Amino acid sequence: MRVAILQHEPNEWVGSMVSWFKDKNYQLTTTMLYLGDPLPSLDDFDWLLIMGGGMSVYEEDTYPWLVTEKQLIRDAISANKKVLGICLGGQLIASALGADVYPNDQQEIGWHEVIKTDALATWCPDSFKPLSWHGDRFDLPSGATGFAQSKITPNQGFCLNNTVWALQFHLEAVADSVPDFYAVTGELPEGQYVQSYDDMVNNNYVANSKPVMHALLDVIDKG
Repeated sequence: MRVAILQHEPNEWVGSMVSWFKDKNYQLTTTMLYLGDPLPSLDDFDWLLIMGGGMSVYEEDTYPWLVTEKQLIRDAISANKKVLGICLGGQLIASALGADVYPNDQQEIGWHEVIKTDALATWCPDSFKPLSWHGDRFDLPSGATGFAQSKITPNQGFCLNNTVWALQFHLEAVADSVPDFYAVTGELPEGQYVQSYDDMVNNNYVANSKPVMHALLDVIDKG
């Protein structure tokens, strides 16, 4: 299997997914959009992984490659490719499919509880604390099934079928994710749902995220 990774920031890659793909001997190819790499063609991949980033999906004037990236996502879904988007990646899937993406009431940064709302997400625990790091949120595209929520984010994820999944939270998080994400700006906004840097580093749930991440990959693989 050939896996195309769309990377928007130097510090946001596939994290805990690496070992799963390595065990499968899948071929990973990364497109670094922040460096101006050209997007892959549909014939280049079987899986499309769309990662996070500090930009918003509606900032097309600042990041013109967002337009062609959304088209690639639409084309990949139409071609029945396996597609997974995380944080910005999930928002891009939503936007590509015609759903609204807009600023959340508050920013959600830290290890916040996510609650499963639909049994279709067999891989997802009923309640767990993945890493969140976002200021935007998405509505559900037409035909999509939402499967999780948090206190301030009603749609923490959705799927179209077992091969197309969009996550708002960073299920791929590893031990270095908090320092890496923090390094982008070197500061955190104030807010009720923004945990301190020290709290995020010292009181993390990263060990719980990896098995859930791998369980989702198993579902997509079999789908």
